[in-house]
Amino acid sequence: MRLPREITYMSSANAPAPHHSGKPSHGARLVLIGIGVALAALAVYGIITRVQARHALAEDTNRDAVATVNVTTVQSAPQDQQLTLPGTVASWQDAQIYARTTGYVAKWNVDIGTRVKKGQRLAELDTPDVDNQLLQGKAQMRTDVANMNFAKITADRYEKLVQQGLVAAQTGDQYVAQYKADLATVQADEANVAHLQNLEDFKHITAPFDGVITQRNLDIGALIDAGSTGSNLFVIADTSKLRVYVDVPENYAASIRVGMPAEVSLNTYGAKPIAGTVARTADALDPTTRTLRTEIDVDNASQALVPGVYANVKLAVSTATRDFIVPANTLLFRSEGMRVALVDSQQHIHLQPITLGRDFGSTVEVVDGLHDNDRIVISPPDSIYEGQQVNVNKGQASPPRQAAVK
Repeated sequence: MRLPREITYMSSANAPAPHHSGKPSHGARLVLIGIGVALAALAVYGIITRVQARHALAEDTNRDAVATVNVTTVQSAPQDQQLTLPGTVASWQDAQIYARTTGYVAKWNVDIGTRVKKGQRLAELDTPDVDNQLLQGKAQMRTDVANMNFAKITADRYEKLVQQGLVAAQTGDQYVAQYKADLATVQADEANVAHLQNLEDFKHITAPFDGVITQRNLDIGALIDAGSTGSNLFVIADTSKLRVYVDVPENYAASIRVGMPAEVSLNTYGAKPIAGTVARTADALDPTTRTLRTEIDVDNASQALVPGVYANVKLAVSTATRDFIVPANTLLFRSEGMRVALVDSQQHIHLQPITLGRDFGSTVEVVDGLHDNDRIVISPPDSIYEGQQVNVNKGQASPPRQAAVK
């Protein structure tokens, strides 16, 4: 039996809807998995980046903690060296001139800087006391000469009478003895007059040798006492030749020979060096300074130089010791002594004790403690310590040029 069409339509409209499950679909699950993987990848990337940054920071910190230093390689000084030493220039000879007799200055003829000849009169003294003594001595001598002559005549007469037997021999001997006594008195008078004459002559002050007057210490009317207890009248110096005195260190003393050439430089004059020769040495070291006093003669015929100036003396010497010349800015002044910072093959610091020789200003001489090709740190910091790890500056230049020892 067929139902009506209206009833059929109503049944379709009122039919219940189909049932759906709560689980996501397959596509949704894939999306969720992709998002999770991306988040995990981002988290892993962030962790790796932070670990790498922390590792790089640690490396940079460790690298910065290792100091980078400049070094120079030690080289021994040449065995044949030009040794330059300070010297003192002195005149060939000089003398302080004193009065030999007491008197007053009558006049002086020369002043400082005057060049004089041997025997030239420098000054004259007024010596009234000596003059009177000389006159008295001469008068006494004339009296004694007259007495001697009379005694001689008397002795001759009695000698003839003794020969004729008219007087006793003893009487004749008495007169002969009197004559001899008077003769001795005259001889004493002659010596006294000669002494007074010398004092009289000494009132003329003369130059003992050719030279230049370097001091004048008298004025007209001044009382001058005889002898060297008072002030000198003049100082005269012979500057035709000069003596230059230097003290050679013990290490080079054996190289000094009489006759070896020397070069003398006088910086105060700005002149070219002057040639000289080693004239003599003390042949013994000074026990205090351990140096050899050496004298160098320099010709000064032109009178271009004066004594008393400072000079540099250059000598060609050799030494058997192993000395080294290093920059002065490599030295470390520590409480335990002088040190230099050496860098070994593993780039570790070793604080090496050294013994210094001469100081040349920008460089110094090291006589003990170093070896060839040792690497020394230049301008080491005070904080440097034994065994410290360092980096050597690869762009640093090679060792400094070794100059001749001065």
